Amino acid sequence: MLSRYLGSIVVTVLATLLAKTLSVVLNSTDAVMIYLAASVFVAARFGRGPSVVFSLLSCASYNFFFVEPLYTFEMYNRSSWLTLLVMLITSMVISGQAINLRRQEQLTRESTIAAENERIRNLLLSSVSHDLRTPLASITGASSSLMQDALPEGTVKELARSIHQETVRLSRIVSNLLDITHIESGTVTLNRQPYYIDELIGAALSQIPAAGYKLETRVEKGLPLVYVDGLLIEQVLVNLLDNAAKYAPQNSVVALNARRSGDEIVVSVEDSGSGIPAGDEKKIFEKFYRSARDKSGSGLGLAICEGIVKAHQSRIWAENRPEGGARFSFTLPFAVNVSEGAPHA
Repeated sequence: MLSRYLGSIVVTVLATLLAKTLSVVLNSTDAVMIYLAASVFVAARFGRGPSVVFSLLSCASYNFFFVEPLYTFEMYNRSSWLTLLVMLITSMVISGQAINLRRQEQLTRESTIAAENERIRNLLLSSVSHDLRTPLASITGASSSLMQDALPEGTVKELARSIHQETVRLSRIVSNLLDITHIESGTVTLNRQPYYIDELIGAALSQIPAAGYKLETRVEKGLPLVYVDGLLIEQVLVNLLDNAAKYAPQNSVVALNARRSGDEIVVSVEDSGSGIPAGDEKKIFEKFYRSARDKSGSGLGLAICEGIVKAHQSRIWAENRPEGGARFSFTLPFAVNVSEGAPHA
């Protein structure tokens, strides 16, 4: 609070110095305009109380430095009294209008934020309720079937496999919600360590359930260590592979590639599906965004990928393949000036 009043005093001094410096080319009446302009700044920046203090101080400064006789608070001319009164009233009116405008902008901003929060809340409820309902329904149905007597052993194993797969899917949805919350709040702390990219890829593949597509990995030989948060990069790979699985035709190939490009490694996941609709190449990384081809998902997976990659000061992008399908790529930094002991798996 005190700093705002000190700020109004500092502005008064600066306005006086400016007006005095320009007094060789301006008359005393022109100095009034400098004080009035400063009053708008004080009102918008510091609020009502400091604005009143500025108005009083500016009038006193104008009287002392610009009204004859100079450097006294005496005034021999009635017009000077009138000028000073008009200056005070005008300064107060301008300050009041600036404060009202500032308050209105704040209310508008708060209203906009509230509307955006409500929109996000509705999107979140809609997306999550849909995504949770599907695996929960599968788990409920499979577990109910297991309660029946005399089921064939093959059927029991198939039901158990279904429950496991849907539980993993459910866990991933919850994990995505937690991840996007951390990313949005800025609380993500990177635990950077040197890793071999093929080890990160192997760890990610171990989390991907069997699906109706063929997975091919192509890792360039001799790639240097990367300096990253291994768990978070695994999450990026899992989300990109999960995204590709949604659009890969039955028995088609999903390729995971890693190659060197200059002083970084480029990792890409490719599918041979319908590709990315024109104009959606950047939008698909927005939180809750679903393209026209998207039939499922909460719209969080790719947003999380972008947040993690950007936290590593790296790049991620999407594009259509010339031969059909989509390609999602991101870069990783080399482990420069890092002790290359035993890499982390």
